[in-house]
Amino acid sequence: MVPVAHIEHQLPGRVRLRVPSRRGQVPFFEKVVRELSKQPAIREINATPLTGSITLQHLEPLQPIVAAAADQKLFEIRRSQAQSNANPSKRGSASREGPGLADGIATGLSGLSLFQAMQGNVLGSAAESLWHAFGAQRILGRSDLAAVFAALGIYQLLRGQFFGPASSLFFYALVLRQIAGMGQVRARSWAAAAARTAKVASVASDSNAEAAARAAGSLADKAAEKLS
Repeated sequence: MVPVAHIEHQLPGRVRLRVPSRRGQVPFFEKVVRELSKQPAIREINATPLTGSITLQHLEPLQPIVAAAADQKLFEIRRSQAQSNANPSKRGSASREGPGLADGIATGLSGLSLFQAMQGNVLGSAAESLWHAFGAQRILGRSDLAAVFAALGIYQLLRGQFFGPASSLFFYALVLRQIAGMGQVRARSWAAAAARTAKVASVASDSNAEAAARAAGSLADKAAEKLS
């Protein structure tokens, strides 16, 4: 069965999708990045298996990219109208698997954080605070929040509160390995795209060859940056 992707946010040339049924499945998102990177219209593609999201930056209308993804059975996009026509049981199942479940968990965690604050358990270790700073910047894109957590991490370092529980440190290591693995996949995809573009440049006319050569150089630079 082809996974269903939902459009979370869309701007001209950029769209963020979410595939809730494949959340946490690293091989699936590696395959999506690898296969869609071959599409000429893709400028950049990033996937975060931890949240089940895929961010595309593209040059052309989104529809040909979506059609290519469906043809390769990577995912298909269900429009809201089609979802509204589904029977109640299917809608209930989709809401349990989709953002509704994540929102419920987030609400529960927020309540637990308030409970812990009332108990006087406010600050974690330096390692935990610095990890939160990394997540705020890398996943949420919140530089302000990252700065707050970084400051808390430095404060805990000065107090001698260095490390969190072994289970937390182990989880951080797993997530970082996943992020590094996805970076390697993107780098290999860009390198392959650069090689294909350079090949096109070798047989194109002068004007097209110059544009293709510039594109190949840009892709090669991205690949080198990720692999370095």
